[in-house]
Amino acid sequence: MLELNLQIFIILYVIQVVIFLIGLYRIRDHGTNDQVPFVSVVIAARNEEQNIADCLESVLQQTYPKDKFEVILVNDNSTDRTGEICQSFVRRFENFITFVAQEDPMLRGKTNALNQGIEKARGEIILITDADCTVPPTWIEHTAKRYTPSVGIVGGMTLQKASSNFEGMQSLDWAYLLGLASATVSMHNPLSTIGNNLSFRKSAYGEVGGYKKIPFSVTEDFMLFQSIVKTRKWDYLYPIDPNVLVLSKPCQTLKELVRQKHRWGKGGLDMKLSGFLIMVIGFSTHGFTLFTFLLGNFVYALTALFIKLIADYVFLFKVLQRLKRTDLLKYFYWFELYYTIYILLLPFVVFFGGKVVWKGRSY
Repeated sequence: MLELNLQIFIILYVIQVVIFLIGLYRIRDHGTNDQVPFVSVVIAARNEEQNIADCLESVLQQTYPKDKFEVILVNDNSTDRTGEICQSFVRRFENFITFVAQEDPMLRGKTNALNQGIEKARGEIILITDADCTVPPTWIEHTAKRYTPSVGIVGGMTLQKASSNFEGMQSLDWAYLLGLASATVSMHNPLSTIGNNLSFRKSAYGEVGGYKKIPFSVTEDFMLFQSIVKTRKWDYLYPIDPNVLVLSKPCQTLKELVRQKHRWGKGGLDMKLSGFLIMVIGFSTHGFTLFTFLLGNFVYALTALFIKLIADYVFLFKVLQRLKRTDLLKYFYWFELYYTIYILLLPFVVFFGGKVVWKGRSY
């Protein structure tokens, strides 16, 4: 019976990956807008003195005309030198704005800081990234090109800077999850996005009431994306393009990584049914493979594992090939080990892990 279940789920897993691959080939992408609209880059930073300078330097080194964008840095009540470093950038760029977020009884944490930054934004198109990220020089230019009149929100790919096995497996994890997100968007079944590479029309944000009207979530980017999509008024895109590829700083410790997964898992509880189905197939495939191996049926288990490795590798290769980052595949086996462990442990972490702790705050 165990072997039969394993056969069923490995087949479902492969079918699922094939569907994702079809989604990658069908990615809807608009890059024909020749207008040069004024855009606003909004960044919320909390105790980011180690990262904020690199982030801002990358944002300011854009190919987009300097008089066509502004940068709004919201200091989310940092207790380190974040505010001081941000002030040093005000003198260098006339369209750079920084201020300290004020308390708002209707909002908590990062959503409060982002909302205040968006309210001050003068651009119709808002781009968001995180303070521990760096963006390519073409980020604003090639994001703005996607905004034909019908487009309301655009997700973007993010990889993690990798110089070790621990960092490399995290980067491949992001490539897999965000590649999946892009593939499902192309099939008109948007599941997720990430807030360190996200853009949207300010008017679309206003139509859903902004973060004050959107239900609170520890993954605020996911809720905003879903809210705008559900209006059915705006088209939505999720390109896989190296010109808009953001690089994020990876988690440095296992504790930090567990907290990140805990936060994402909690936010994922708001996922639609198709998202839960993907998670169930992944969990069951890994679980039955492990149990079959532990019970001594090595042929079945190793065959299933081999098939899964091929499916995962092909999908990652196609995503990374588009991003021109196939060099990251050298961390593939570390990723597979990590992926197997966390996909089996994540449900227990989510339901029994207590409150989400992030940036010194509990939710």
